[in-house]
Amino acid sequence: MVKVCWGVPAKVIEVRGQIATVDLGGVRRDVLVGFEGISPGQLVMIHAGIAIGSIGPEDFMSNIAVYRDLIEEELINSGVDATTAKEKANREMNTLLRAFGINKSIEDIPAEFGENE
Repeated sequence: MVKVCWGVPAKVIEVRGQIATVDLGGVRRDVLVGFEGISPGQLVMIHAGIAIGSIGPEDFMSNIAVYRDLIEEELINSGVDATTAKEKANREMNTLLRAFGINKSIEDIPAEFGENE
């Protein structure tokens, strides 16, 4: 079995020296700061409890789109029809984007999962 580590997109809420409080879509966690210039309101990637870098809104949305695709596929695998699965996954990710202050729709990002199958 191959184990994969993922970076998770988050929004910085507060910075206290080498510790930052980040919002992971409604869940707040303290993480170590792994780069210079971090500030509240910034979008970052978290890996293994460390803020490893800053990302822009477009990269943030691309990461969220991966989660959307995974949720959609999981719903389909659990018996939900494809149309309903797509709508539910999009709705959940749009709620997440709004929570991060991004006023764009996840539907603007093309589905990646399974495109080449």
